[in-house]
Amino acid sequence: MRPRSSRPHSKRNSHWAASLLIGLCAALVGCIATPVVTPPAVGPAPAPGLIILLSDSTPAFTGVQREIVKNYPQRVTTYIVGDESTDPALQKKIEFSREPVVVAVGLPAALLAQGLSGKKVIFCQVFNYEDAELVTPWMKGVAATAPVSEQFRIWKVLNPGLTKVGVITGNNLNGLMEQAKAAAREYKIRLEHIEVKSDKETLYAFKKLMPKIQGLWLVPDNRVLSNDVIRDIMAHSVKEGKQVAVFGHELLGLGGLISAETSYPDIAKQVLVRVRQAQEASGVPGAPVIPLTRSDIRINPVMAKRMNLKIPGTLQRVAYVP
Repeated sequence: MRPRSSRPHSKRNSHWAASLLIGLCAALVGCIATPVVTPPAVGPAPAPGLIILLSDSTPAFTGVQREIVKNYPQRVTTYIVGDESTDPALQKKIEFSREPVVVAVGLPAALLAQGLSGKKVIFCQVFNYEDAELVTPWMKGVAATAPVSEQFRIWKVLNPGLTKVGVITGNNLNGLMEQAKAAAREYKIRLEHIEVKSDKETLYAFKKLMPKIQGLWLVPDNRVLSNDVIRDIMAHSVKEGKQVAVFGHELLGLGGLISAETSYPDIAKQVLVRVRQAQEASGVPGAPVIPLTRSDIRINPVMAKRMNLKIPGTLQRVAYVP
């Protein structure tokens, strides 16, 4: 008898060996393969700290400071000009700090910040910033006056026949006057602007303007205004039946027809817009000074009645008896 062939058995062994080899390879690959690790999500870097430099502790400055502190997400350090030992010592203290941006509130603070090295500065509550030459690539600001266009709009609604308005200021207010002239054109008002050098010149210029204008837009230029001159202007205005748009609600009691004030939350909001821009750039980008967006406007109904002006229903909400 012929012996049984061993070939089928050998074939089964070959299949078994191949399967074993494939399994071992798969296991080996699984052991040495690099695991896939999902990296943690990376959010935006936290904002750095902020320094606020106040000119003094009056409400016009501390009100802005409180709003900034309330809305800024990181630590805020506040210094007051004059509270520190000397200005040079305070400058060095700020320069050696880690905070890249400084907010200067008021002119004295802005003038001190102007001498800082290696910092970016945002100034606010500074009316005559052009006169002080504050604007540089690393130092820019936020307007100190309420939006002119809104003041003129409401004034025109109150008095549709208003066509001639005067304004008296010191020099170097080009930015503000450009806004005012544009707003005047929008509402078909001819704006007569006179520059003076002192408060006495202001009173003289007003008396000269009175026959040519229906109203005066009084701006808070303390270089050419004093308390006595403001009172004289208001008294002459009431006597001559001239409308005056004033910059503070308290001046309505002296005969102002319409007043416009800024608000601390709006100032702080615009300051923080510039702070965030400065933190992301090598300097401070954008215009030399950006405008505010809100006006707190009031109308004196006593003066409106005296001038035969009827407050329309749309403006009743801002009527205010001083």
